[in-house]
Amino acid sequence: MRRLLPLLGLLGIVLLTGCSDLAGLLQTETQAEPVLTYVAPTPEPFPAQVTTAARIRERGAIIVGIRYDLEPFSFISANGELAGLEIDLAHELAQRWLGNPEAVIFRQLRSDTAAQHLIEGDVDIVLAGVPHTCNNEQEIDFSPPYFINGDALLTFPDTGIRALGDVNGRTIGVVSWTNAGQRLKSAAPVTPTLTVYDNFFQVTEALRTRQIEAYADERHRLERARRLISGTEIVEQYSQVPFALGFRENDPFFANLVTLTFQDMTADGTCEALFARWLPGTPSPTLPRLPGNAPTPTVGDAPQERATADLSAAIKTRGTLRVGYLIDLWPYSANRDDGVPTGFEVRLLERVAEVWFGSREAVEMVPVTREGGLQALLNGEVDVLAGGWIQSRELELQADTSLALFDDGVSLFSLSAAPYRTLQELVGRPVGVVANSDGAAAIPQLTQLAGGPLNALSYPTRDEAVAALQRGEVVAVLAERGLVLSPLYRQAGFTLADARLTYRPVSYVLPQGDSNFRDWFNETLMQLHDNGVFREVYTTWFDDPAPAAPLWPR
Repeated sequence: MRRLLPLLGLLGIVLLTGCSDLAGLLQTETQAEPVLTYVAPTPEPFPAQVTTAARIRERGAIIVGIRYDLEPFSFISANGELAGLEIDLAHELAQRWLGNPEAVIFRQLRSDTAAQHLIEGDVDIVLAGVPHTCNNEQEIDFSPPYFINGDALLTFPDTGIRALGDVNGRTIGVVSWTNAGQRLKSAAPVTPTLTVYDNFFQVTEALRTRQIEAYADERHRLERARRLISGTEIVEQYSQVPFALGFRENDPFFANLVTLTFQDMTADGTCEALFARWLPGTPSPTLPRLPGNAPTPTVGDAPQERATADLSAAIKTRGTLRVGYLIDLWPYSANRDDGVPTGFEVRLLERVAEVWFGSREAVEMVPVTREGGLQALLNGEVDVLAGGWIQSRELELQADTSLALFDDGVSLFSLSAAPYRTLQELVGRPVGVVANSDGAAAIPQLTQLAGGPLNALSYPTRDEAVAALQRGEVVAVLAERGLVLSPLYRQAGFTLADARLTYRPVSYVLPQGDSNFRDWFNETLMQLHDNGVFREVYTTWFDDPAPAAPLWPR
């Protein structure tokens, strides 16, 4: 591993160079800056294996790597103070984890060296406009996104520029070192007239004085420009690159702490409030709270040492993928009448094995129960679990999960001759649910959303609930989409409302704390998205649109 550059002090503006093949990220802009006092980094007394949360607990503060030139995310204000969305995020995390919003030590770094600073233990987390890319994913772990960056256009409403097709022959300003002009030409179906400027301030002045009709660049810079030029708006974002909080790999406790804290901040409106302050008019990324009641971990509960597992090497040596699967969870995984495993997740894992080992047969299927499967994973008896496992807060605390395979959730299943589309239509009417299912558990929540009582009738199985619907005992069935979108119910006479009433992502379950294996697995799933294999397998089993691949650029 190459050695880190020394941590920079609080003087001057740092240069942001390229990050994981993502061209044109921020570079230094010439502007007057207040003179600040240099603060030397303090040596870390903790061994490398100490968990991030244990470091924070014993130190009583979070060391946060940031930039000082990334307005409105993290920058030095006119009065010489740190300000911005990322600064406020850091203070909010300190409040939630340590009970003190001021328990933060900020250290300046560059986006392109952020991963190395984390690996070396110089900082606990980075909030420095670091893009979540596939390359960066191989070095560090990430939180859910707090901002979706990407190329867009800044213009005045009266220009009529609303989409890429509107830029034909229009005068569009770009900054020379950003490669924004090249990316715009590649994305646009027409040819704009580009005017090239040396820096951010020149192009924004040109737009303010109407020398150009629009400014093309990455959205984080356009957000700053929008603050400077009254009356402008951002339109037509034509690429997406998430900004996310970065932290060290193979630290499952801290990963859970970060993920569940971000979910809490989304659920209670904190993220939306921060966006309203720093990015008015731009909604924060939606992060639905995972189902379940497990509380968010506390720093006080953190283990002292990190995990060091690496299942990837063992699997490569073995030449097979061991899969624990549920034998009766159609259409995800099940046994055929002849005992042969089948289902969407089984077939997809065969394609994963084909990528890894050159053969779809390199999969060892091990039948498990819901109760015993997780223990088999924890014991190392299987490498991955398949069978409609729902991402939940409880599962998050015991294992890792793959990228989402299916966007499940409770919806309305009814007869085509008498379709029901909304909860409000069901108030006071008999509705079928399957005992001990998500649909049954969601009745109190759905009753509140409906604005009136739901007369829920419980049936032992899905088939019995559907039979009751056919007999007219109930007018609809509240059921998970995965259960009713399988081939079993691809027949005339039934309809399924488009809306999901609850959020239930289905994923493979992976060993906790093995970032290398999770990255290898997820990268393969993304490859199957790219080459069309994922969709090919998906459409064999489901009528719904396949979930989108993540935003991580390569």
